[in-house]
Amino acid sequence: MARRARTNMNTSFFHVIVQGINKEYIFEKDKYKEKYLQFIVENSKYYDIEIVSYCIMSNHAHFLIYTKNTKELSIFMKKINEDYARFYNYKEEREGYVFKGRFKSEPITDLKYLLNCMVYIHKNPVKARMVKECEEYNYSSYKEYLNKKKIINEELSIFIFGTKIPDINEFKKMHLKKNYYFMDYENFSNENIEEIIIEYEINYNMSWEKIIANKANIDEIIIDIKERMKISDNKLAKYLGIDRRRISRVVNNNML
Repeated sequence: MARRARTNMNTSFFHVIVQGINKEYIFEKDKYKEKYLQFIVENSKYYDIEIVSYCIMSNHAHFLIYTKNTKELSIFMKKINEDYARFYNYKEEREGYVFKGRFKSEPITDLKYLLNCMVYIHKNPVKARMVKECEEYNYSSYKEYLNKKKIINEELSIFIFGTKIPDINEFKKMHLKKNYYFMDYENFSNENIEEIIIEYEINYNMSWEKIIANKANIDEIIIDIKERMKISDNKLAKYLGIDRRRISRVVNNNML
């Protein structure tokens, strides 16, 4: 029997990235950044997620998101990206895809890495030489933290910063670090199989078990995952719970 996707991961924090198709500058205009942020804020009210930090650049955007439900995250990102794609295509009088794929996400399992992720997100405009200091950029959560706006609830703040309200001086000091480790978005690993499975559950509006009960669906899924991920036939067979020879046959027949 195939392994079922987990809707609740061991980690509840995710670094999420969206990027314009062909690296197009889909957020180049300030009013476009503001519109995307508007979609984020409005839709976050209806989903079980919290935006811990964000930064909207010209051709991509970063989020540090807290959620206990991976499926909820997938639905949320799908909704805001679809809303923005319709808006962008209308404004630019264009058709077709706006984003490069759906989105990329990396689970954050360590508090130190989580803090590094926040710093990395806020320092994106500095790294891109758009501004000299984080506080000069208007489309990230850095200034919201400085202005003591309610970004996250007290429980999350205590977990991350050790206090109900982040200390501004400590917050600034954290962002002055020059030596901190965080994986650049261009080096992100391929998509997570579990997220792809959740995507199928959403699109088919049925459980994973029912989806793979249809043999035609299995072939489609094998091709899709192999195109989107660098994964061996053996590993994919083990994950999906099907014979490796079938995967190899499907792959060879489609000349992947």
